[in-house]
Amino acid sequence: LVGKFGVYEEKQRAKGSERLWVKVNPDGTKLSIPVTCHGENYVIGVGLVRAIRRRFKLTEKDGVSDKTFYSKKG
Repeated sequence: LVGKFGVYEEKQRAKGSERLWVKVNPDGTKLSIPVTCHGENYVIGVGLVRAIRRRFKLTEKDGVSDKTFYSKKG
């Protein structure tokens, strides 16, 4: 879902049940957020999705509409 916005998982930096998601900004700076994951089919909650959107500046306020964010098309 977030890959279309340049967000990716840094698997080598993950620890235990946490996965580290990273986004590189156009100026070269990196934003990251650890996300708890308890397996491949683990579904994260709405609150965490909102936090991820805010952290990576993928909100309506930042110019990414809900429709664009939640669209399955890349």
